[in-house]
Amino acid sequence: MLYALLIYAIFIFILLFGIKFRPLTKEADFFFSFNRLRGFFALEIVVGHVVRYESSLLYPIGKFMIISVAFFFFVSAYGMARSYDAKEDYLHGFLFSKFSYLLAIAVIAYLHSLIIKFLFTGSIEPKHIIRGFFTSTNWYIWELLFFYLLFFLIYRYIPKYRVSIIGVLTLLFATGGFAIGLPQHYYCSAMAFPAGLLFYEHFNTVTRFLKTVWGKLSTIIMTIAGLYSLFLGEDSLLGMVYLRNLICLAFLLLLTYFISYFEVSNKILTYLGKYSTEIYLYQFVFLLLTERQLAYQVRIPVVVAFTFLSALVLHPLNIWVKKKLKNLMLL
Repeated sequence: MLYALLIYAIFIFILLFGIKFRPLTKEADFFFSFNRLRGFFALEIVVGHVVRYESSLLYPIGKFMIISVAFFFFVSAYGMARSYDAKEDYLHGFLFSKFSYLLAIAVIAYLHSLIIKFLFTGSIEPKHIIRGFFTSTNWYIWELLFFYLLFFLIYRYIPKYRVSIIGVLTLLFATGGFAIGLPQHYYCSAMAFPAGLLFYEHFNTVTRFLKTVWGKLSTIIMTIAGLYSLFLGEDSLLGMVYLRNLICLAFLLLLTYFISYFEVSNKILTYLGKYSTEIYLYQFVFLLLTERQLAYQVRIPVVVAFTFLSALVLHPLNIWVKKKLKNLMLL
């Protein structure tokens, strides 16, 4: 029990250390506030992967992961909508820049996992190396590529109702994914992507509504309805698709209320945010190697430490690759 309380205390400290009361009104302030939390949610996902099957007080952290993933879908969409509005020729080379970089860092992460496995186990099966990239690369990469493609096609060729169309298509994707038996993580938080587009494109309308009684009441109702998904089985379309997405959206609204009044910024969050992409990508090999080998109390610091060490070492390589791809696109 004391160990679980310590983990919760660490998360609370990271989030709230240096917090200041400062009501926000400008869209840019909201965007930067959301982005400051990237590292925090990346760390939550790492710990959540360790404890999601443990019968302990830390079990909720594992359940919270779908919300953390929703946060990243939301912020990615928010950033793309913002860039599209700010840059006149944003979609020029969009697919090449986004696809090539995401695939490049996925390849680096895969090579990293092969090296780590070899160092710890002393064996690699060469005949499975190529196939292994497609089977072991985390699902988030493939879904994000899908959203990049969807964003490009809709924003490139359809001038009106773009957010609504992406929202409907995402809902159809989530429903269809459940119907054909895709793993639940593919659809439980997918609606956060169109929500990020909506938040930027209708920023004033959304923020004004959230300040009203109806906005606050809607958030409470969404939260309660979303939590009801915990009582429905994995064979429930209502629970697994609609209500789980609803709880993700409700949390994003609660987070919006929070950052509307409080500036969350400290050196820990800044440092974690700098390496958030690497923290997410490099955790999986250490999760695999420690699974059923270590108790979760030991596994948490081991996986976090090795993941962060990998992030520190390989972050410069990812930045170098990003710059090279950007220069190649400009040729």
